[in-house]
Amino acid sequence: MNEGLLGILRLAAVALQNVGFAVLVGALLSDQWLARRPSPWQARVSYRLVMILRIASVGALMCSMLAFWIHCALMSESTLMEAGPAVWSMLWETGFGHGSLVGAVLMLFVVSFSFLRSGGTVRFPLAIWLALAGVALARSNGGHPVDAGLFSLPVWVDWLHLLAISAWVGLVLVTTYVVLPRLSEVPGSDQTNGADFVKSLSDAATFALVALVSTGAYNGWRGVNTPANLLESTYGQVLLLKLLLVLIAAALGGHNRFFEMPKLLVSLKSGVPITTATPLKRFAAVLHIESVVLAAVIVAAAVLVSSPLPGTT
Repeated sequence: MNEGLLGILRLAAVALQNVGFAVLVGALLSDQWLARRPSPWQARVSYRLVMILRIASVGALMCSMLAFWIHCALMSESTLMEAGPAVWSMLWETGFGHGSLVGAVLMLFVVSFSFLRSGGTVRFPLAIWLALAGVALARSNGGHPVDAGLFSLPVWVDWLHLLAISAWVGLVLVTTYVVLPRLSEVPGSDQTNGADFVKSLSDAATFALVALVSTGAYNGWRGVNTPANLLESTYGQVLLLKLLLVLIAAALGGHNRFFEMPKLLVSLKSGVPITTATPLKRFAAVLHIESVVLAAVIVAAAVLVSSPLPGTT
């Protein structure tokens, strides 16, 4: 298996790991918001969210292990089958290996917790949040920011950036493909819960966007260092592409927040069944487009993580 193919496989594994982590954050937030008003409808949606949580946690763990194994194969210039000694050496002798091991152990805790349920929702959500925060911190300590030192300011900024983009992407994906299809079936007695969920989604996405842009500006400038590197290096060009995609997604989210969401909230609070309501259809259509754009953002982020900083090659 040549290096080019291994590099593509590693990129795919990192991208899927990012998606899995984002979906974890989105599913956990969504479940907690809906659980504020328990009902049979909420229990059905939460059951699906728990299933998504389990699948995403297992997928994120497997993809992180695969990405690490491929990284070791690339560093040792060996095949995947021959990379065992390099994996062992990397795990125990390097900071990157230590961080990856800590992240994998914490994600294993998330997998275990995700299979514990209380009624129709997730058990020990605080423990899962702490484990996810630890996974994100381990990843930040194993990436480009760690050049400034373990737990340095760039590491904490990258940690916040990872949590922010995961919240935004995860909420959009989970809402688009899990919650919204069930929102058309919400009974009149649960429509207030549906309206509260949509409002929480919009507020959280806005907050995440602000954190994402501010931390991304810091990370981006620190990475490219000079305006010339922004335009002339592969890292800088991918960073610009990511910024463009974020701006497109932000514009779509802004359209939904200011134009479609008010109409949807009015429809939900009216108590009239919204199975064929135009506001829900329009809100869902824009959110579908936003989810595709954000999926591209995740891929761009995976490329950045896997690419050397300008001037380091």
